Amino acid sequence: MGAGFLALAVAVLVARRQARPLAAPLEDLSRHCQAVTDGDLTARAAPSSIIEINQVSQTHNQMLHTLSELLRHERDFTANASHQLRTPLTGLQLTLESGLDRDAELRPVLEEALASTRRLHLTIEEVLRLAAGPGPAHRAEPDRPVDRLLRETEHRWHGLFAQDGRRLVFDTAPDDVLVPGGPVTEILDVLLDNALRHGHGRVHVVVRDLDDALAFDVADEGTLTADPVRLFARGHSGAGNGAGIGLALAADLALSLGGRLGLANSDPTTFTLLVPAHAAS
Repeated sequence: MGAGFLALAVAVLVARRQARPLAAPLEDLSRHCQAVTDGDLTARAAPSSIIEINQVSQTHNQMLHTLSELLRHERDFTANASHQLRTPLTGLQLTLESGLDRDAELRPVLEEALASTRRLHLTIEEVLRLAAGPGPAHRAEPDRPVDRLLRETEHRWHGLFAQDGRRLVFDTAPDDVLVPGGPVTEILDVLLDNALRHGHGRVHVVVRDLDDALAFDVADEGTLTADPVRLFARGHSGAGNGAGIGLALAADLALSLGGRLGLANSDPTTFTLLVPAHAAS
């Protein structure tokens, strides 16, 4: 009996000693994986004397290197886009502003063109802000009254829908509620562009007050046949004639505000944007 217990104790000690060299590199790999999960892309797993674990570590490190390079290229593209887009756009704005004082007959056209360049400038700023990387929800622009925001949106889009023989209707919005102006404007523009290109009949924009949030419903009289699951996937275009960026970008912008964008109904097609809001002080 005593010999049996002694043999068992020896076997346990030997097993623990043999397991330690195997467990140590796995624990090290686990720590590095956790560091990557926490955002440290410089973490690298140490080599191991165990061939199988060493192969996993090398694959892990190569994956991190590839990922770091992809992110570096993305950051470089963002910086390049920031410079290459902002500089000529600023020059165009200055030229249009100079023209306002020189030609009274063209003044309305120049004012409209200048307003368009300012809208484009805001669009670029929102896209670049979103491309800067994930982070807590924040506002890139001071809040604006929702009723004024809707009036400006209706003014921009009314003519385009009229040219297509379609009506664009905005319900009256609360006049004492503020929303993040820039991102909400961009999202509404995406939804209206989507309705103009792919929708049918009258387009109706309704704003519902949900106390600490607002719901923007954008509905047309068409029927959505695309897969709702893939609708907001980047690169997917239900009509097959676009890059599939608009709705994906709009959804990302909504999330960056602490809100969300979704398909509320497919017949008639209705998108709903939920965004935080607060009363004007």
